[in-house]
Amino acid sequence: MIIHLLKLALTALFFTHMSSFAEIQITEEMKSFTEKANKIEQWKLGTTKRFDTFEQFFLNAGGDAYYQTGYIFDIESEHWLSYEEAIKVAPDLNGVLSQQQLNINITTEELLAYTNIQVPAHAHYVYLYFDTPTDPKDGTYLYSEGGAFTKLLVKSIKRRKNAALTLQKHATIPWYLIEIPLIGFNPQ
Repeated sequence: MIIHLLKLALTALFFTHMSSFAEIQITEEMKSFTEKANKIEQWKLGTTKRFDTFEQFFLNAGGDAYYQTGYIFDIESEHWLSYEEAIKVAPDLNGVLSQQQLNINITTEELLAYTNIQVPAHAHYVYLYFDTPTDPKDGTYLYSEGGAFTKLLVKSIKRRKNAALTLQKHATIPWYLIEIPLIGFNPQ
């Protein structure tokens, strides 16, 4: 009897948890990065052009590819700042920086070519936010069809918005949203 009641309770808990995903309405903003969103967030845009080159770029350099997160790159010394180094440069960015260290050796020229961005001549640092990968056919975000990943997508959009609003206060650090098309994506 107790085992049966536990099974019923676990089943109810499971369906309650799953129904919370159904309660989230997939909005236009959650499907893709829109021009309307960019008018508010004011990102300069870049792209890796392909998912497999994004992933391979980091793997070849001895790191892991992370998206839905941001990093600061020191253009002059050609160095990815650690979390600790970055918050010394801009303490109020602590909530919008990845704590994952990028130990990737790359020249500024290679980085700019890889991300397809142009930085102002006076820039010392650049903030790169690697966005959620998108479907190249219609520009929709990976996981935007709903389901279990919806909450993660909602969190990533909030993180992206927070990064943009925080970086608007830093005229000396240009910020870029790096789009990652799912071209070459092979699900495991």
